Amino acid sequence: MPTIWAAGVVFASPHSGSLYPPDLLKRSKLSAHQLRRNEDIYIERLFESVVEQGAPLLQALFPRAIVDVNRAETELPEHWSDLLQNGENPSSTPRAAAGLGVVPTYLSENLPIYTRLPSENDVEQRLSQLYRPYHSALGTLLEDAKKRFGRALLVDCHSMPGFAPMGSRRPDIILGDRFGTSCHADTLAQFKHLFSQAGYSVGANYPYAGGYTTGHYGKPMDGIEAIQIEINRDLYVNPVTLMQKPGFAPLKENLRKITQEIIRYAQPQDLAAQ
Repeated sequence: MPTIWAAGVVFASPHSGSLYPPDLLKRSKLSAHQLRRNEDIYIERLFESVVEQGAPLLQALFPRAIVDVNRAETELPEHWSDLLQNGENPSSTPRAAAGLGVVPTYLSENLPIYTRLPSENDVEQRLSQLYRPYHSALGTLLEDAKKRFGRALLVDCHSMPGFAPMGSRRPDIILGDRFGTSCHADTLAQFKHLFSQAGYSVGANYPYAGGYTTGHYGKPMDGIEAIQIEINRDLYVNPVTLMQKPGFAPLKENLRKITQEIIRYAQPQDLAAQ
């Protein structure tokens, strides 16, 4: 949390956690290095300056290979359906069927994670000890921001592979607002302007329109907006070694300036004018 909360903006990094339990590594078909390729690596470092600027940054310390907080809790295969609260039914999304639900069994490259699938007890522990506390903390931050400042904005921070499956390079930045439903149009326009002004190529909603978090919390008519930022990893990390490229430092500095403007723009008018 910042020392002084300056505006109703909350930043979140749900996929940059890198604390892998030894038990997972023992039971996984994949090496730790392979598992780490699934992270939004270094995103929390790229955005860490927002705390000094007066905005909270919530980071999931656990990796998305353990539990993916950017999925609905119901995105479970049918054989884990008894774990859902309130008698809900498992979601029949293609992601859940492919093992890419809230408790993944595959990585995005369709690589199986486990030699033996987690037990129901293991899955329940992940939901109760990691997933639900994360969303409880995020929901509380947004409600507190709305009470303090009259409105709230969630900036959900992610990274993406540099190139599409067919080989074309993706834009530097892709912004997601669930096709105009999770934030006001002027908010998306402001983000586009700030990134474009800094020299980055910017896309919107394709192929990343925002995940569960953006859609669940983004209710602009109720005073809470949400926008997802996907940063092209080709800008700052070597995809083979996972080491930072020379571009990491200038990207971090540009993000410091951009987020400073985002926070300033969101301040109550009497504070912004000071």
